[in-house]
Amino acid sequence: MYFFLKTLVIYFINLVKMHHTKSKKLIDEFLLNNKDYECVNFFRSSPYGYLILLYIHYYQINNKNLSLAKLTELIPTRIASNLTVLNTVKVGNESGFLIKESNDLDRREVSIKFNKIYYDEVNKWLESINI
Repeated sequence: MYFFLKTLVIYFINLVKMHHTKSKKLIDEFLLNNKDYECVNFFRSSPYGYLILLYIHYYQINNKNLSLAKLTELIPTRIASNLTVLNTVKVGNESGFLIKESNDLDRREVSIKFNKIYYDEVNKWLESINI
C-alpha cells in the first residue's frame, strides 16, 4: 500500500512539473519572440490580432485567397467586432505587414496576405516554437 501511494505521489508531482515547464516555455516564448519578431509582436498584442495572424498565415501557406469579408466571418464577434478586425488589418497594411489585393473580377472584394518579408518572419517564428 505504501509503495502504491508513494508511486502515485511521485506521478502527480511529475505531472505538475511537466505542466509548469510547458507554461514557462510558453511564457518565455511569448516574451522573447515579441521582441524578436516585429510582425508577430503587432498581431499578438490582442486575442483577435493573434487569430488574424494565424488565419492569414494559414490561408497564405495553403495558397488560398483570404478576403476581408471571409476574415471577419472567421473571427467570432465575441472576440472582436467586424470593425475592429477591419481596423487591425488597415493598421497592419499601413505598417507594411500586410498587402491588400483587389480581385480582378470583383473590385469590391479585397484579399489580404503578408508582405513577403513578414511572411518569412512568421514562418521563422512558427518553426522556432516547435508545434
